[in-house]
Amino acid sequence: MKKIVAGVIGLLPLPLTLITVANKENVSNVFTASWVGVLCPDPLYIGVGIDAKSYSHELIEDNSEFTVNVIQEEFLRDADHIGQLSGRDVDKFEESRITPQPAKEVKAPIILEAAISIECKVQEVLRLGTHDFYVGRALATHVDESVWDGEKINVEVLRPVMYAADSYWSIGRKLGRVGYVVPET
Repeated sequence: MKKIVAGVIGLLPLPLTLITVANKENVSNVFTASWVGVLCPDPLYIGVGIDAKSYSHELIEDNSEFTVNVIQEEFLRDADHIGQLSGRDVDKFEESRITPQPAKEVKAPIILEAAISIECKVQEVLRLGTHDFYVGRALATHVDESVWDGEKINVEVLRPVMYAADSYWSIGRKLGRVGYVVPET
């Protein structure tokens, strides 16, 4: 039997990412986000939900650009710490081991330590209540060579962090490859 519950449940798990934003004067901020997802693979569109009361919301509204940065397990403490701070009060880059680097196509910086960084230009904004959902078209994607096997991301090397039920999780064992139920010929 299933129970009806109140509160945020959503889809689980979610990727833990660091999102950067910048205004037109190059003032930037970084925040921890899990309400992120691929909306279309070709061309690549990514969506991110941002609290309408947040400092980052002010910056993205000014410039309509962001980067999505996928971190590895060794930067989990930094991501968690960044998530507890406001960019209105502190420089989150100085409060962590996260290093901003100039992006190629947008003003928002990419994260040097991120295994994957995707530069996005906002194409559409959905005003949804407490959060606004920004749909961004990817303009450039940076992938660390250590996680790229020449054709795809090596998830075992990447070791991305997932978020579910107020906790962080690592990805476990591989269960199968897409199409594994179809016999190979």
